[in-house]
Amino acid sequence: MASCYRVIKAVCIASNLIMYTLLLVMNYAANNRSGILLGNSSIREMTRKYSIEFSPAPFAFEIWKLVNAWTSVWILYSATHIFRTSVPDVLPAFFFVSFTLATIANIAWTQFMSWEIIPPTTGFAFAMMIFLYAALLCSYAGLHKQRYHIRKLDFWIIQLLVNNGIAVYATWATITAFRHFALSMIYFHGVDRELAVTVALGVIAVAMIIWFILENTLWKQHLLYTVTIYPVLIWAFMASVILNLNHVSHTNTVIMQALLTMSGTFFIGKICHLTWNVVQKRKHTRSSDDIEISEIPRAQTKKDKQKYTSKRESQQGFGQ
Repeated sequence: MASCYRVIKAVCIASNLIMYTLLLVMNYAANNRSGILLGNSSIREMTRKYSIEFSPAPFAFEIWKLVNAWTSVWILYSATHIFRTSVPDVLPAFFFVSFTLATIANIAWTQFMSWEIIPPTTGFAFAMMIFLYAALLCSYAGLHKQRYHIRKLDFWIIQLLVNNGIAVYATWATITAFRHFALSMIYFHGVDRELAVTVALGVIAVAMIIWFILENTLWKQHLLYTVTIYPVLIWAFMASVILNLNHVSHTNTVIMQALLTMSGTFFIGKICHLTWNVVQKRKHTRSSDDIEISEIPRAQTKKDKQKYTSKRESQQGFGQ
């Protein structure tokens, strides 16, 4: 049974690597208007054509290079799990299935954007977002389950590369999903432009507050080392404010500026919280080491005293 699961997991890891490689190829083709399946428009051109008040400045989309590079590194690391039989099942098969489905949704989103078939792209963007968070949840669950068996090196690699890398990807996918939600309401459902953007920004604000509460209360143990969400939010809102400063309604301008401020505040709070926890853990570790060291001479003294007492009693017995 265990060997069968290892084969299934190896297939999932290999499939994940192949699908993400295909995504990189299609993204390059989509942004350069080349390829057999792709349409005549690049993603950047479609973003400019269907611009809304929540659209970030063009430089913001350079974050995809960071996402692709970061993801490529941890996918190559995960491929080593096929051959490293000693590594516990920290990243289960469902983790790779979820991320592969997110990749497929990303491919579909890219393809339909290139074809200029905009309405389905909202569904693909939300599917990509949901599957990315599902993969992140699987990683957290695997780390918690195998926390007593995983090596320290693998623990930090998964925390820094896998969890923080997917967090960058998922956060940007969330921004993309709600931007497409507002875009779809404006261009295809006749909703007022200002209202659609306000609704999208409001939902993002609520999600940010809920996430911040959860990572400092119920999910504190799991989310402690995931810090990349807020820098992505800062990047997205800063780019949106810069591009649309003089072109949006007063209400949405205030909301975007408030979200930018909130992202920065939450990020500072996250760093302070992380630093405090690390310091407390080090103090606890040192205290434990001091207790163990202090107990050594006590134990030796007690043992020597018992030895001396028994020797003295035996000598007294011989004297009698």
